[in-house]
Amino acid sequence: MKAKAGIGLAFTLALSLALMAQNAQELYQRGLVQEHSKGNLSEAIKLYSEAAKTAGKDRALAAKAMIRIATSEEKRGHQREAADAYTEVIRSYPEQSAEATLAQDRLSQLSRLSPSGSRQPQIRVLTDVSGLTGPLFESYCATCHNASNRSGGLDLGSLNGKNISAQTAIWEKILRRLRARRDPPPNSPRPDNGTYRSVVSTLEQALDGAYSSNTALNLADYVTDGEWVTRIAALIWGALPDDSLLEQVRNGSLHDPAVLERQVARMLRDPKSLHFVSSFLEPWLSVDHLDMSQIDPALFPQADPELVPSMKTEIRLFLQNQLREDRPALELWTANYTYLNDRLARHYGMTGVTGKEFQRVAWRDANRAGILGMSGPLTALSSPSRTSPTQRGIYVLTKFLGMDPPDPPANVPPMADTAAARGLSMRDRLTMHKVNASCANCHATFDPLGLALENFDAIGQWRNTDGGEPINASGSFIDGTRFEGPAELRTGLLKYSDAYYSNVTQQLLAHALNRKGRTGRLYDHEMPSVRAIVRSAAAKDYRWSAIISGVITSTPFRMKTPVP
Repeated sequence: MKAKAGIGLAFTLALSLALMAQNAQELYQRGLVQEHSKGNLSEAIKLYSEAAKTAGKDRALAAKAMIRIATSEEKRGHQREAADAYTEVIRSYPEQSAEATLAQDRLSQLSRLSPSGSRQPQIRVLTDVSGLTGPLFESYCATCHNASNRSGGLDLGSLNGKNISAQTAIWEKILRRLRARRDPPPNSPRPDNGTYRSVVSTLEQALDGAYSSNTALNLADYVTDGEWVTRIAALIWGALPDDSLLEQVRNGSLHDPAVLERQVARMLRDPKSLHFVSSFLEPWLSVDHLDMSQIDPALFPQADPELVPSMKTEIRLFLQNQLREDRPALELWTANYTYLNDRLARHYGMTGVTGKEFQRVAWRDANRAGILGMSGPLTALSSPSRTSPTQRGIYVLTKFLGMDPPDPPANVPPMADTAAARGLSMRDRLTMHKVNASCANCHATFDPLGLALENFDAIGQWRNTDGGEPINASGSFIDGTRFEGPAELRTGLLKYSDAYYSNVTQQLLAHALNRKGRTGRLYDHEMPSVRAIVRSAAAKDYRWSAIISGVITSTPFRMKTPVP
């Protein structure tokens, strides 16, 4: 009887310890979210402290939690508390070599005397960008972004340019806007392209350095090679790895970059890569919900039941071909070909295409190219009865430049759609609609991009007039560069291709990490991985195999327990 009681007690104790360990892991994960997603360092420190207390026999987790406490205190500027936490790691967890070594390294920096000779530890400044950003902000930005105006909620005077690690989220936002040349506003003095490139490069390097002590990545446990290749196959194929991949795992050669890229290129050629098209490319490009309800049959009687299915097939075949031929990612926008059958060829006014089978066809002029030369996306970015330059412009802004527009003001009425309004050109209708000055200022950043596509009607057919008047498809980028129509818009966008490469990589990494909610959601400390992938892919002409290889070899993708 006593034996049974002893067994029961041991079982209960083991179960209790297992539950404590599980709870500690959950607390640690919640702490990561508070630290990296919400920026609530006080709450993060509380959660990490609880995780360390309840970790029990999981001393590795306890040590990691203590390291996170220390780095969070550093972010808050509490060097003494950070030093105490690092000391506790060395004293209590000496067998956790990675954490103990990192703690010792940070202590050696924190223990330096201040100029006054006090014992207050000082952090060695590795991320000082003030010499470059200070004059830039003063010359071009301070008029709007100061303590009085705080345009966009930003006071540049309050930023710490001497140590940008204290405000990484704001600096990442500034970097993204500078990369896309979104600032200063139109008709304002602007830096030259050389200055933009210099500031962007400096900020990238400084921000990468700011995260150098971020052990959420540096001390991450990696998945095994078997788990890793299973993740790779799930990402590209939505299936289990095949014999070829498993053989590479067995002989250890998958870690060879050349071998890995060859395997990725092989996987993209496989018909199973259709999963990557349907799970990532189509949703990201917003072409996965096209249907007949997006077309007003009274205004577009030529849109028969065959049209929309043909549009969908065109998009899918094009995207599949981009992967199978391992094309550069920019060709999503610039490719001079598409896939047509006889029904879709008639829609485009093209001759020489017969039969129901789709075939690769070169566009006959420069107005159509890539994703925005196809009727499917142009239809999806229209209203049932008319085009929508605003939707189309926001699409270019978000998908190419990686910029999210501000939320519209509340209670904005829809654009008038009366018979009288339909007699006006879309440009005139937009002008009448934007009666609010704040609306007009915001729309000025994306409406011109959409108006450049006005020659394409609401179902993507070419036209030369609207409302009885010749279409005016002219406009300009924020920097004042003028364009006329879709071909010149596309050429002008190529100047900002670095913003596009960064955006597509961010979107793909977030997708690979199964991040929910807003698309492209990454934490600040994961952005160096994005930049490293982009830099590596540049040598391979930003082909899909190079970008995907960078994503699947990145630390965030290979972490055993990714941050949710």
